[in-house]
Amino acid sequence: MDTAAAPTNEQQRAAREQQTQRSSFYMLLFLLAFLFFNFSDDTSVRTGKPTKSDMLDDLQHEKELLDNLTFGVNVTHPLPATVKAPLHDLWAIEGGPNSNFYHNITGIFRDSSYYISLPLGEWENSNISVPGYTNRTEMEEARKTFQFDGPGSFTLNLKSTVTLDNDINYIEGYIRLKDAGKSDSGALLLAGGVHFLNNGSLYMMAIPEGLAIPLDDLLHLLPTNETLVAARYVINEQIDKRIQELKQEKYWDWQGLEDPEDTTNLPFVCNFQLFGQLHPVPSNILLSDLLEYERELEFPQGISTISPPPLLLSTEMYSPNCQLLISSRKTDGVKIENYYNKAVIYAGIASVIAVIQIFSLIRQMEYTPTPSSVSNVSYWTIAMQAIMDGYLCLLYLTTGVVIENVFIPFATAAFFTFVLVSVFGMRYLLVVWRIQKPESIRPSSPTPPTPAPVDSTAAAGADQRAPDTENLIPVANVRRPDTSEVPNPQRDITHLYYRLYAILLLGLFLFYQSVTRSAFVQNVIVGTLGFLFYSFWVPQIARNVIRGCRHPLSHRYILVMSTTRLGIPLYFYGCPKNLVGHQSTPWVYALVAYMALQVIVLFLQDAFGPRFFVPSRYLPQTYNYHPILALDDEETTENPASKTQQPKDCAICMLPIDANSHGHSSLNVLSRTNYMMTPCHHMFHTDCLEKWMRIKLECPVCRAYLPAC
Repeated sequence: MDTAAAPTNEQQRAAREQQTQRSSFYMLLFLLAFLFFNFSDDTSVRTGKPTKSDMLDDLQHEKELLDNLTFGVNVTHPLPATVKAPLHDLWAIEGGPNSNFYHNITGIFRDSSYYISLPLGEWENSNISVPGYTNRTEMEEARKTFQFDGPGSFTLNLKSTVTLDNDINYIEGYIRLKDAGKSDSGALLLAGGVHFLNNGSLYMMAIPEGLAIPLDDLLHLLPTNETLVAARYVINEQIDKRIQELKQEKYWDWQGLEDPEDTTNLPFVCNFQLFGQLHPVPSNILLSDLLEYERELEFPQGISTISPPPLLLSTEMYSPNCQLLISSRKTDGVKIENYYNKAVIYAGIASVIAVIQIFSLIRQMEYTPTPSSVSNVSYWTIAMQAIMDGYLCLLYLTTGVVIENVFIPFATAAFFTFVLVSVFGMRYLLVVWRIQKPESIRPSSPTPPTPAPVDSTAAAGADQRAPDTENLIPVANVRRPDTSEVPNPQRDITHLYYRLYAILLLGLFLFYQSVTRSAFVQNVIVGTLGFLFYSFWVPQIARNVIRGCRHPLSHRYILVMSTTRLGIPLYFYGCPKNLVGHQSTPWVYALVAYMALQVIVLFLQDAFGPRFFVPSRYLPQTYNYHPILALDDEETTENPASKTQQPKDCAICMLPIDANSHGHSSLNVLSRTNYMMTPCHHMFHTDCLEKWMRIKLECPVCRAYLPAC
């Protein structure tokens, strides 16, 4: 048999030939690929990306072009008359010669709305001189699908660099424009220019990402020849710095440095000329005090400075190729140091909230120490909170990695959130899942069987025969456990974590789909996810109704978790000056009211019963621990098995039970909450029996089975 199974000589020879042919084929592919490698100097043509030498040549050519530029000569895009009028109003913001302005404007300027002037008819008539190669078709192609016919949001991030000229700073950054529909994530424009410190004026060019800033057009924006010459020295200084940086780069001269951006997927291809004017600070603030405040922000030494005045900026953005004029007035600015301080404060508050939630969860775990008490806790209530904490952990960690200056505080917040979700949250979730796992295998009977009467001999030996059910899983219908499945803790943990990761990935996919869609789709997805996540008390309310249980969660845990988890939506949707500049909306208070409604329902379930708001015809038949007592039961409680009279004292605390005559009225619910009557007709205080049932689901007197409440 072995000889028949062994390959023959012909088969071995064929296998060797096939392997040789395969190796020859791979070698041929390698040689063909090697032929495409050419180490000549013209690598930029083949690789499609600029090389180090090409970039150095371009910078040198840019310097020569700027040195040969003359004021008012060969202006490519002169300003039309319709743009000069808004610019006149813009420069009027400067005020008198004694006005003082911020010098270091490194920061973030946000405006929730800007208005766009589109006088196409006037421009087409004679007000704007359009170059001969520009026509309406090219303008529409340059605008693409961006909605310029309505208001939108405006964000300007600037970085100010000190130059050798004490009166001029070089500024660079980017602009984020979002149209009324907020399609995709808006349009990103790269900006560069100069800032005149004495009068607070800014001249910049803003172009779509992937394109080069035309520095010659930037110099043509300046109003006088003196300002042009001064700005040219500043720009040449920055070009020289860039040349030195490229020469020090550890790249070969022919090696490509970066790929050019593809402009086909850009929202528009409009080049903008940006004119900005800072608003002067109040007249009672001296320039020396303002500069001292800026130095203290940049290099903190702990000295007291003036109260910071508002940083306001007004702009006019004119696009020659798209024939657009975008105006923004009194845009609020936040200096980058203050922005980082705000981020650190937020991260600190987030860390404190995570620590509070950790201790609250630990107290809840101590509140449910036994399987009978854990079985009343909703699995999905804990799971939804764990998912929320998982997203927060990823958000904080990503923010700390992206923004290096706030890495430590955001990493701290991510660590405490990770401890909350991975250590304590998942541990508690695993306990709940293990205890409630049999519920998915066997149905629970809501109506417990009535214990049969036993004789005195059986009652006398009940204590010896009663099993200890402290460590057993409390279920409504006791059945023989299924021993066919062997418990595997490692498999349970793996299954639980896989489920959590799957839900996290699904949520990230939906979030990505929301940020790349229109404003309507964003609002629908974010609103739906927010409503679902902040309904984490609803599964607990439903479980209380199904199982008829009370006090599954401590009141402290409910209040702490509800309050702390509302902090994030209240900050980002209720605070107008939040960290990310998100526009506030009054709908966030509807979320607060929705959360408060859930908390009220939970508290009412503990006070009046878990099914007080559900009509009886929709509920399965369950045992009522708070029945209306008969007249004879008010005086004494009768045991039908022994027909003997027992005093109405609680067998747990040995104190009398207040069962007054008001218990007759079905309208007086509060009077019946003082006592609990078991199916075996033993009366106890409500608090006493509830504490007992968290440990054992059996009568303290006769050891009879008690249904969960």
